[in-house]
Amino acid sequence: MRFNAAKCQVLRVTNKRQPIITSYNIHGHVLEAVNSAKYLGVHLDSRLNFNSHVDAITRKATSTRAFLARNLNFCSQKVKEATYTTFIRPTVEYASSVWDTHTQRNTKKVEQVQRSSARFVIGDYNRTSSVSAMLQKLNWSSLQNRRMNSRLIMMYKIRYNLVDISWDHYLTHLSSSTRGHSSRFFIPQTSSTVYTNSFFPRTIRDWNNLPEDPAGYPSLDAFKLAVRDRPQK
Repeated sequence: MRFNAAKCQVLRVTNKRQPIITSYNIHGHVLEAVNSAKYLGVHLDSRLNFNSHVDAITRKATSTRAFLARNLNFCSQKVKEATYTTFIRPTVEYASSVWDTHTQRNTKKVEQVQRSSARFVIGDYNRTSSVSAMLQKLNWSSLQNRRMNSRLIMMYKIRYNLVDISWDHYLTHLSSSTRGHSSRFFIPQTSSTVYTNSFFPRTIRDWNNLPEDPAGYPSLDAFKLAVRDRPQK
């Protein structure tokens, strides 16, 4: 199997101010160095802040909503809501366990997709109308909360061997008898904001704060229902 060198790129992930720069080539073709690249549907950047990914998915979701609004303006609320949950929301939730944003800039940008979609579904574009009231009427939880639930569900899958990831390579049970459930894990020591907000350190904190022991749920479906029924933060 031969790689198509013209489709390959070099992405350097580093916080160094003066990184070591060298060139790479495949079959004599010097690879282009980029600051952001798309891999398996996720835009990765050199700082791992996922700004470029959030920009891309919100732009696509907004474009989809505008298309639907032009063509379904006179449809019922039920039809509009179905198009939102089918075509718009999945765009901004794909692989969210990987990129789940922690910055105010990105969180606000993703939530704006849902807020604009609520206006579309309800059919109320009045600037004085409360979008928060619309979201409550539609019973839509925040996308931030949905992403946290998605991470917790992935953690459950990892811990109970429902995905091909060896949990004991990343998770260490706490042996202390301090307050909390018995399935808590040690939170890794971190020295960078990127690692602190990456999947395992961040999700372990949420996992340890669960009011009930995840081990007490007999199945993945039972755990999903439990985390989704929790009050929003």
